[in-house]
Amino acid sequence: MSLRDHYRILGVSPRAEWEEIRRRFRILVRRYHPDRNATDSEAATRFRRVVEAYEAVQQARVREPFRHGRHDSCYLRRGVRVSPEVFADYFGLARPEEASGRRSGPDFRYDLRISFAAAFLGTDLEIRVPHFRPCQACQSTGRGGEAGGGLCPDCRGTGRRPLGPGLLRMGAVCRSCQGLGRVIIQPCPHCQGNGFLLQDRSYQVRIPAGTKDGARFRIPGEGGDGFHHGPPGNLNVVISVEPHAYFTRQGDDLHCQFEVSFAQAALGGPVRIPTLRGFRTLHLPRGTESGSIFRFPGEGVPRRGHQPSGDQVVAVVVSTPRSLTGAQRAILTELARLEQEEREAAAHE
Repeated sequence: MSLRDHYRILGVSPRAEWEEIRRRFRILVRRYHPDRNATDSEAATRFRRVVEAYEAVQQARVREPFRHGRHDSCYLRRGVRVSPEVFADYFGLARPEEASGRRSGPDFRYDLRISFAAAFLGTDLEIRVPHFRPCQACQSTGRGGEAGGGLCPDCRGTGRRPLGPGLLRMGAVCRSCQGLGRVIIQPCPHCQGNGFLLQDRSYQVRIPAGTKDGARFRIPGEGGDGFHHGPPGNLNVVISVEPHAYFTRQGDDLHCQFEVSFAQAALGGPVRIPTLRGFRTLHLPRGTESGSIFRFPGEGVPRRGHQPSGDQVVAVVVSTPRSLTGAQRAILTELARLEQEEREAAAHE
């Protein structure tokens, strides 16, 4: 049988990409698998032809770079190159967890939104994270019942594929079944063939004082469970800090604006300034101008270890009244008259 006949059995063009060939092969395997066609005597023959055609096309594709001297992505000897995927197919250079069917669980990301004050002062929070748990109904195999799975047609249950003579008979890890030797035909109705169920799990997360927006905290081993006894993934908690109505953070300093009246700015005196730890008294000097800057050392963002905290930076804003009572208007009118007299007297000196 010619190679073109093998492509015809698979229903693909000889110019088809390898992923298209693999996808078509899996469709045909599920369609003609003997476990699903117990009453069809022709299914086993069609199944065998599909498997033989796939193996023939696969081996032809593997030999292609050597026959024509094509170059892909990794060097071997004296300028001959072959793609990493083909190299792995020949010599079984897959990850050890693939060879045994073991795979690490997925990492989870949890976006945690906290208040500005909680990030500043630190807090302990409880979060609930969707978590993949092994399906007990199918024992994490993904198969539905005894007839839910069958021997992998690609490796015929060995978990490895022989691709050539001599040492190459050792084969490579079967990528169709990930080295398990079996494939899912009828998926488990509880987990839809995934082998996992989604459930919530509670965690206590400690937010250190001074946490920045975008900070990440990793909780090792609290991600998704591994597949076939593989190691679990990690839980990555990403912090989003809500903006504050009064404070902004710049590095380790807190910045704020504090509004004072014209009389307070002119006469000076004590004013109470809010901080995230309470109130502090600021003594305004007489004649304070709008935009004047004052600092409270140590009232800024806490730093790790024994380093001193940042500062709170206060920008004074002198407000101009938009509406006046009769008494206020009279006082300001008298003040304006006195200022005018002082200017005129200074001009005649």
